[in-house]
Amino acid sequence: MTERTGEGRRDEIDERVAFELTVDGEPREVKDAWWFDSLLGVLRDRLGVTGPKLACGHGRCGACTVRLDGDLACACLVPAAAAAGSDVETVASLRGADGGLTDVQEAFLATGATQCGYCTPGFVMAVTDLLERNPRPSREEILAGLYGNVCRCTGYGRIVEAVERVAAHRGGAGGAG
Repeated sequence: MTERTGEGRRDEIDERVAFELTVDGEPREVKDAWWFDSLLGVLRDRLGVTGPKLACGHGRCGACTVRLDGDLACACLVPAAAAAGSDVETVASLRGADGGLTDVQEAFLATGATQCGYCTPGFVMAVTDLLERNPRPSREEILAGLYGNVCRCTGYGRIVEAVERVAAHRGGAGGAG
């Protein structure tokens, strides 16, 4: 509950919650969170998980993209308490066969699909999810899979090239190209 007093000032009635999440394969306990905290805020500020980024705060840029119980989600829009008991995967959970970078991350580097890098974790999560669900995406399917992720630096051409490169390397160059 929130009680408004004075000129827009809010005095919060102490409604804190505690819950558990599995984050990147590790059980994590969240103590003393506000009931209205976003999953992104809990991940970054309470658990120290900094892969997902806060950019727009409205679910329109994709910088905070995580997988929540296997489905992509904008962590800035998910009430953290509603995610209690869930499995949260961030970009930090992604590892290549040798424990290093994944082929998606390598392709982003090879094609110059990163510039400032702020949006990269969200794009990597979206591309990883896309290629797991559709290993042979056409260019149109790639663009649809990236919908909801915003990059202000690269102009998307190199990001699409990175996706096409991974699909071709994995042997799934379907309609791409």
